[in-house]
Amino acid sequence: MTKSAHQSDIPYPIIKEAAEWLTRVHEEPLSRSEQDALDRWCAQSVLHQQAWQRAEQIAGTFRDIPSNIGMQVLDRPQSIDRRQFTKQLIALLTVAPTAVAAYHFLPWQGLTADYKTAKGEQQTVRLADGSMLMLNTDSAVDVTFNQQHRLINLHRGEIYIVTAHDPLQKPFYVDTKEGRLQALGTKFVVRKDDETNYLAVIESAVEISPKDNVQQQTIIKAGEQAVFNSMNILQQSALDENANAWINGVIYADNMPLPQFIDLLKRYRTGVIRCDESCSTVSISGVFQLNNPDEILRVLEKTRPINITWRTQYWATITKTSDS
Repeated sequence: MTKSAHQSDIPYPIIKEAAEWLTRVHEEPLSRSEQDALDRWCAQSVLHQQAWQRAEQIAGTFRDIPSNIGMQVLDRPQSIDRRQFTKQLIALLTVAPTAVAAYHFLPWQGLTADYKTAKGEQQTVRLADGSMLMLNTDSAVDVTFNQQHRLINLHRGEIYIVTAHDPLQKPFYVDTKEGRLQALGTKFVVRKDDETNYLAVIESAVEISPKDNVQQQTIIKAGEQAVFNSMNILQQSALDENANAWINGVIYADNMPLPQFIDLLKRYRTGVIRCDESCSTVSISGVFQLNNPDEILRVLEKTRPINITWRTQYWATITKTSDS
């Protein structure tokens, strides 16, 4: 078998078709005629074969995903979820070096959540007790209110909460894999990263209880932020100006290094945006609207000494221009 080419060498139309075929295969068994059509598609060229090899590798990871979750995404052909799933596959086929990345790249966790958002989407929810919950891009939560407590389970992404007064004084918690946060009558932001969580307290206070080290319970007050994992409070500092900027749909930058700015921006856009080493000397200042990340990139390319090379619409590399 011919060794697979680096995925950037496979044209986007072939990648897109492979993703569409994989979506159909996972949705339900192919008929005989459909399988023949897939075989003919694969036989068109070596590049078609290589794209399908990668698709089959990714398909192997589906065996580890509960079938009811996978089918919930794919059983509605006209649904936004199904289109979003195919877009995620296109990006994965384009940029992922191994099939192992599929489990982490695709949004399996939280697909059955009470509330969820896609990349670039935000949602505001009024909860049963009158509290306000706002989900940032690519986020998923479950909400459980009962006689004992008010609980939000954050599966992924970032949320902003304004708690309401409860006449019965039931505690308000946010749980993540790494620990529990208890709101002490407050407004706050929580973001779940890979193995750590970020907390920004805008009003009143929030208590952090790391899951595996309750002795590390710490109260974070208004105007403070913290990063913690399941064992410790890793950082505690004054509130960053971007902690709640996304609530107003913007990013603030004050002489911010370009790689740091792009790390913020790419949370709102599907695919990969890379900065090479030369970009570390480029800084960004301004207020940028998050509703159109591609327009932000176009503005940066016009106003800063950078060049953006697009391999596909999902894969871009940024370099500093040589004459700068």
